[in-house]
This record gives sequence, C-alpha cells and structure tokens, in this order.
Amino acid sequence: MPLPQTRSYSYTYIGVTYQCQCIKRGLTRT
Repeated sequence: MPLPQTRSYSYTYIGVTYQCQCIKRGLTRT
C-alpha cells in the first residue's frame, strides 16, 4: 500500500472519530 494512501485513510479515520466524539458529547450534554 502506498504511503500517501495510508496517510489519507488514517487522516479520514481520525476525522470521523473526532466528529463522532463531538456528536456523542452533544447528545450527552442534551
């Protein structure tokens, strides 16, 4: 697997995880 592709995938995964945490926080807050 090329490095650029792996990097892009990792970045996307982190972004999705971060967004999920934000949503969970909002739900818990409400």
